Amino acid sequence: MRKMMMAASLAVLAGVPASVAMAEDKPVAAAPVIAPPPPGMGQVVFYRPSSMGALVSCRVSANGAVVNRLPPGKYFVQQVKPGVYDYSVKSEATDTLKVNVEEGETSYVRCAIAMGIMTGRPNLSTQNREDFDKRGKKLKLQEAWVPKDDKDEKKTAAN
Repeated sequence: MRKMMMAASLAVLAGVPASVAMAEDKPVAAAPVIAPPPPGMGQVVFYRPSSMGALVSCRVSANGAVVNRLPPGKYFVQQVKPGVYDYSVKSEATDTLKVNVEEGETSYVRCAIAMGIMTGRPNLSTQNREDFDKRGKKLKLQEAWVPKDDKDEKKTAAN
């Protein structure tokens, strides 16, 4: 409190609005830094910034095999060889997104949950780095998905 009063007093004396002087003391939240892909590879950053539909899974699959799950407030990076990939998410309906991954490039895909009849419906949409920066200030890295049983293991066998 004392620091804020001093900052405001000094700001008034210097002719700077107090709100500007106090704002400089607060750390600025930023989206996670995404390293470039390794040589010969591209990558896709999947993120889910909203807690809307928190109980609905946003389990991302590529060509029928599970890549990772995506809870609210998390992101993960999938490094892949350049090419076209069909990513999908499923609840009472399936949403599919075709992503063209280029060498040395990073693509961004946001998962959002829309209203459904019985449950929410996950939706994938291509985004840009600006959207990730804007919505990703509180995102945490999602660890790699580990299959729980043989049934889950078969789903990832195509990866």
